[in-house]
Amino acid sequence: MTVRAMAALAVAAAVLGGACGSSESRTDAAGRPVLAPPAGLGLQAVLRPDFSAMGASVAEQLREPFAALEGLVDDGDATAAELAGAYGEMGSLLLAARELEAAETYFLNARTLAPSDWRWSQLLGHVYRNHGPLAKAVTSYEHALDLRPDALATLLRLGDAYLALGRAQDAAPLFARALALEAGSAAAWFGAGRAALALEDDAEAVRALEEALARDPAASAIHYPLAMAHRRLGNLEQAQAHLARQGDIEPWSNDPLLGQIEERLESALMLDFRGGEALAEGNSAAAADYFDKALSLSPDSPSLRHRFATSLWRMGDQRGAEAAFEEIIRTAPEYTEARFNLAMIMAGSGRTDEAIAQLAAALERKPGYVEARLNLARILAREGRSGDAREEYAALLDMEPLNAVASLGSAMNLALLERYGEARDRLTDGTRTFPDHQGFTRALARLLAAAPDDRVRDPRRALALAEELLDRPQQSAQDSLAVGETYAMALAGVGQYAAAAAVQRDVRAQAASFGDLADRLAENLRLYERGEPSRRPWTAGEIP
Repeated sequence: MTVRAMAALAVAAAVLGGACGSSESRTDAAGRPVLAPPAGLGLQAVLRPDFSAMGASVAEQLREPFAALEGLVDDGDATAAELAGAYGEMGSLLLAARELEAAETYFLNARTLAPSDWRWSQLLGHVYRNHGPLAKAVTSYEHALDLRPDALATLLRLGDAYLALGRAQDAAPLFARALALEAGSAAAWFGAGRAALALEDDAEAVRALEEALARDPAASAIHYPLAMAHRRLGNLEQAQAHLARQGDIEPWSNDPLLGQIEERLESALMLDFRGGEALAEGNSAAAADYFDKALSLSPDSPSLRHRFATSLWRMGDQRGAEAAFEEIIRTAPEYTEARFNLAMIMAGSGRTDEAIAQLAAALERKPGYVEARLNLARILAREGRSGDAREEYAALLDMEPLNAVASLGSAMNLALLERYGEARDRLTDGTRTFPDHQGFTRALARLLAAAPDDRVRDPRRALALAEELLDRPQQSAQDSLAVGETYAMALAGVGQYAAAAAVQRDVRAQAASFGDLADRLAENLRLYERGEPSRRPWTAGEIP
């Protein structure tokens, strides 16, 4: 360390925890306190960190480097390199603390002082990528790439930014360069596939996206563009299969510089925040790691343990998730969300009696817990306890009369109780109250086509409703399959058995990957092939 730098730290030690040294006190246009820069270097005033708004651990870790920067600003003999390092250090810590607006100016000053240091342009790109504007992120990443042409993370970030701005022609070569550096990068293949799709090279898009999926099968975000490419190539079966599996998890890409910065601030609050970001991005393993570290600093936080358990569940560690949820119930029984999620795990593994008990216990403590009551009603209905389910639906609709899912489930449950007339009336009302919810129209069409009660059945109206559904856009592959199944049921209801069987075969072929759905379709197909209509509008397992 130079003598000048040591002198700056000595100044820093004198001002820690107190006023901000002898630096000129100024405010910006919004009245916020700023640190004025040294004169004559073309720098900007930077926002002073609001330590009072930070957690104690984070504030403590930021005070010393900020005081060191103040010392260098006051030292008229500080070199450009020393100032650049101090501004960049504070910018990095603020970026780690998600203080993006403040971090921007620190990085701008660091880049002005050390324009050949690629880090400041790269980190500015991250600030603009998350805070905007995206065009500035592109400019910053381009500058960083000029300085380090072989930086894989920069190639991927810049390629993504180009795609977001509709510049696929510029993005494609960057992903090709990234693949030349690391042929096994799922993120690079994902980018190359999306660029090819935007450039209407659908065959290449399929090739690249399938490579990405092979390298990162958990990256569910790959499925949607892959489905679009297959659809444009006429591969409708593959398109439907990928649409059914679409999600938000993007392929993971390593960014060493950002990773080092992320590790700078160690506090339960920041680790919790980073875990939440990782969970939102679909990176459950990273989220679990962050939450686990945060729990080591704050072991008594039920909300933190709940997020840890959720991340374990999403990454497939059911046993670990159950243990974490049970620990919350033991230590913080008032935290009803833990009972809810534990119930969902139990229901998913066939332990429905235990799931019902957990949901009932949650509702004892929190009677207005809508999601718990809705799932309790659904599980009861699916378990053949339609009478108990009716009571739960009624209680829920008393609280939320315009809950569409509860209204639909309640109406369908009435049919399981053989109260077909009431079910028809409820579904008819639902089509008017919730015109954008196609589930009511589908259920009404099925009831009119297949109700065992002759007074309720109206096959011609059922067919008209089903044909209306065929003209509406569907939100998912499963919705499309449900409409096809409804149409086949309505065709059989009016005696068009050959047409019904043909539609049912097509739907069944597309539903091959859905297990129970394929089995149910096969049962109705046998009826249509024998020239018989269905007399079961839906099964208990179809209650939404």
